Amino acid sequence: MNTRWILALTLLVAPTLACDKPDKPDDKPADKAADQPDKTAEEAPAAAKPQKLELPWRQEQISAAIKPGLTLVYKQSGKDAAGKDVEDDYQCQIKQASATEVGTVCNGVNHPSKDKGANEVATAEWTGFSPFFAVSRPEVKLVERAELTVPAGTFDAVQVELADFFGANYTVWMIADKPGIYAKVHKRPNSGAEGDQTDLVFELSALPE
Repeated sequence: MNTRWILALTLLVAPTLACDKPDKPDDKPADKAADQPDKTAEEAPAAAKPQKLELPWRQEQISAAIKPGLTLVYKQSGKDAAGKDVEDDYQCQIKQASATEVGTVCNGVNHPSKDKGANEVATAEWTGFSPFFAVSRPEVKLVERAELTVPAGTFDAVQVELADFFGANYTVWMIADKPGIYAKVHKRPNSGAEGDQTDLVFELSALPE
């Protein structure tokens, strides 16, 4: 075979060998993270459901929870019926309780009222509301349910407007898991008392142990 034929054969075989050569493996490992499903949305906790706006207590729950000797203290501020500035600690205590009735005594601690009967036991029937700041056959308006912070702490509270049969007007914040205890009370003028300038706020100072 002469030199010309050898050269031609070499040129024909070389490209074929190059095509049969295995591909070079990728120097970088495959990014497997891209193949994994995104679990962020799955693992994120579900949003808390809003609490239902409703009266949180029943009469039987309150009478079972409130016992003689229970004492609550509120920070009191605002104006009394005569328009006089008031700032005091306001203490309420359960003096007696039966299956049907409850008796309370409430008065200022630093500046106690000297009105006749201020320290006498006020007796009322159990209702679906707190025996402190008692109301009789009130008109009830639910306002909202939200966290409320007072000196005693932060509570899940239901805000309610109460218009008493005898003219007393309150906005109360009922602690949802503490039957019979208000976190806050706003006492407004009595609609049956001419010239009443009452505008008092009571904030719970501490929860009883």
